[in-house]
Amino acid sequence: MPLHLSVETPASFAAAPRARADWGDRYLGLLCFVLAGYAIFGKGFAYVGVPPLFIGEITLVLGILALMASRSWIAMLMTVPSLALLAFMGWVAVRTVPGIPVHGFDALRDSVIALYGAFAFIIVALLLQKPARLGRLLGTYSRFALLYGLSGAVLAYTTSSLSHLLAWPFSGVPVVYVRMGEAAVHLCGATVFVLLGLRRVPWPWLVAVLVGFLMIAVSRGAMLAFLLPVLLAAVVGGQVRRLMPIAAGGAAVLAVVLMFDIQVEIEGGRVIGPAQLINNVESIVGRSEASNLDGTKTWRLRWWQAIQDYTLRGPYFWTGKGFGVNLAEDDGYVVGAEGGGAPVRAPHNVHLGILARAGVPGLALWIGLLLCWFGMLARSYVVALRHGDERAAKLFIWIGCYGLSMLINASFDVALEGPMLGIWFWSLIGLGIGSSMLQDFAHRRRQAWPPTS
Repeated sequence: MPLHLSVETPASFAAAPRARADWGDRYLGLLCFVLAGYAIFGKGFAYVGVPPLFIGEITLVLGILALMASRSWIAMLMTVPSLALLAFMGWVAVRTVPGIPVHGFDALRDSVIALYGAFAFIIVALLLQKPARLGRLLGTYSRFALLYGLSGAVLAYTTSSLSHLLAWPFSGVPVVYVRMGEAAVHLCGATVFVLLGLRRVPWPWLVAVLVGFLMIAVSRGAMLAFLLPVLLAAVVGGQVRRLMPIAAGGAAVLAVVLMFDIQVEIEGGRVIGPAQLINNVESIVGRSEASNLDGTKTWRLRWWQAIQDYTLRGPYFWTGKGFGVNLAEDDGYVVGAEGGGAPVRAPHNVHLGILARAGVPGLALWIGLLLCWFGMLARSYVVALRHGDERAAKLFIWIGCYGLSMLINASFDVALEGPMLGIWFWSLIGLGIGSSMLQDFAHRRRQAWPPTS
């Protein structure tokens, strides 16, 4: 008899009898609300709370309490990716402690690139405690995908243009501020979810996504973070034929826009339109005539080379420079303070940022974690196909492509270093580990999964 990982739809979940909600269920509801807040309101939502205790830290503390109440803290460590994550977090903690007396809160702020990994363990523990929560999480995301596909990119453009109208009085940070890279990641996740058939959408949703892609494509990283995972999902998920009409429609829209030279100029000298797409591609594969693109590219490449010089071939091979030090100032690449704002602290590449702060051991642990995680998803995908569970196979494709989108964006921008995408990323890591573990348990028990309560 085929064995299946039950991936419920919102309709089937609503029809199922609901057990009485416990603390873990309530916490997952809170976490979903917080994740939606980060996606919709961006950086502004991160400042909800009382300094220095903001919504992300509050959610983390409550999550640790939920983890302890789940009594799954041993079981959650029974995978290679879980142990790899624990090792990575441990090394970052070791490299953070020496910086606390010198740099204070900055050391803790920089270390969240790894310490937010606690959210992964929280998700794993809660799924192991009550497997039916997976269907509830996917049902919640399905509604989010519908909403974000219709409005995410428009929200990012509008808030980036009008963010100066309303700001938090104690920090000056806009109340609503969604960056293009963040919008691209969530637009990608929603698109892959729909492309794989995990939910149905009306045709205006597809139009909104195409328009949204034009909006987020003002950024090279955002453009790649959307395109590459969507194409990968289409190929691996066998949805290339389904993608072709959408791509043809998008090409037709681009042709019309290009014919009438329709474009909207935004800050930084970039425009929303086909010309920006062309400039982005030229800048990625070679040189672009747009000086603002090649200028930022040159600045980043020089900084990245400097980091490689003092770690791979220099005195910081084993330790890195630690957490808390302002890398931009210490490396001599200070930018971002021209308009009176806070200068950039990180090198716009999460991998090189980890190398600079945690040394080669930190980078090796980070890469090892990613390889283990993607390897686990690939194995679970193959197992699902072998047992005829096509819907579970699509689930693992979606999780992997969503995570890949975040990593691509984080390779061009400061993304996982903050809560807006950092908490999303580690929650997704936990979702992948937890789903794979539940699949293994179901196959071992030789019965349908999950239970109804």
